[in-house]
Amino acid sequence: MSFWDSELAFHNCADEPIYDCRENCEMAIYRNTSIGETEKWIDRLCKNGFSVIRKNELADNSFFLLDRDGLHVTALFTPCDSTLRVTTGENPIPSDGEPVCNGDGETVFYGFENDHTYIDCGMCLLVQCPDHSFFVVDSGHYFQFNDNDRIHRFMRERTPKGEKIVVNGWLITHAHSDHISKLMDFLRYNCDDVVIEGFYGNLIDPKYDVDGDWDIEEILLSEKLFRQLDGIDVPKYKLHSGMHFTVRNLSFDVMCTHEDIFPHKMPDYNDSSCAVMMTVGTTKVFIPGDCSALASEVLEARYGDELGCDVVQVAHHGHSGLSKHAYELMNAKVAVFPITRIMFDEEYPKQEANRRLIELAEKYYITSDGTVCIPLPLDLERITTLPDETFEDFAKIKNQWGYTYSDERMQELYEIYLAHGGNLEKEVLPVRKEGFSLR
Repeated sequence: MSFWDSELAFHNCADEPIYDCRENCEMAIYRNTSIGETEKWIDRLCKNGFSVIRKNELADNSFFLLDRDGLHVTALFTPCDSTLRVTTGENPIPSDGEPVCNGDGETVFYGFENDHTYIDCGMCLLVQCPDHSFFVVDSGHYFQFNDNDRIHRFMRERTPKGEKIVVNGWLITHAHSDHISKLMDFLRYNCDDVVIEGFYGNLIDPKYDVDGDWDIEEILLSEKLFRQLDGIDVPKYKLHSGMHFTVRNLSFDVMCTHEDIFPHKMPDYNDSSCAVMMTVGTTKVFIPGDCSALASEVLEARYGDELGCDVVQVAHHGHSGLSKHAYELMNAKVAVFPITRIMFDEEYPKQEANRRLIELAEKYYITSDGTVCIPLPLDLERITTLPDETFEDFAKIKNQWGYTYSDERMQELYEIYLAHGGNLEKEVLPVRKEGFSLR
């Protein structure tokens, strides 16, 4: 008998079909309930051998984590919609100890400059802790050919000589190619002198009900990544909304995952992103990955002013992502755009949310201009940008992805590229927008 059919279930029948969250994890949704009913059910579980090992509250939302002989049950009650979400699974539980770290260094948040020569997307964020270890978010696109080496070199240069690079955690927001490809290469080619202590995330199953079919790219890449991670003896922490965890002196609250979108159809794969709020001292950094419209609705309704933060990674690279209202609730002092300067210039007039974000922020940065270095706790006067290492080859990007610009704009962009040391050759990569796949 499954958990959902037993006397342990919250109700005899969930209000939606049981959701396969992947990695041997399932979720049931119960609507029109209350925190009182939730707590009575928690008491019933405790009388049947479960123990509450974690309880968190954020805004008015209540999260419980229970365990019985390795079976973990999470319960998230959200009063904005009077809904209880319950998951069951046996995945490792991330630490929730005091956010402390021994070491003589400072904590620095890096918006890494991916190589945008051939592609306008890609995201990699790093946080270096006082003991010189790194928490890494995502990686980059497979057209950012050398970025696994560049990420490794970046960490190598900031690790004491003679010591191994320590990645205290690697968060995967979602399985788009511009977020996971260079992680996959890093694991293949760059780990000889690297210790990885854990992977974090909650990747969606490609079988999820969508408006249309998943791109074959997402399906193949996510399956390939899962196979790769399965072969590595490193804890894989499955994150659920409401969960709080710590890594060194970093404190995280999980704000949204694909579990919060279910049962809605997901027209945008980006809404499967795992969004987290990271806290260092008194500074809050919001990392939404590529969260878009549906995730934005969830975040706004659940958290309201609790979305307030000091630094925000701009969702979906500054394309259509979070709403104007979401950014108003955040009211961040610093905005980091993981995007090319070219696409930023093209997108800015189109995206009201981004314009409002920039109006509210005291500073904003575009990662293709050079890796931005933000000390944490936040000190606006000490933010620096490393020298620009790469520049977009507009002719190749346009050939691959089919962007439409005026002849005058194309000439201007190409002259900028040449001024930054670009090559005059006009060869293009053997790929075109039409018909492209990983088959």
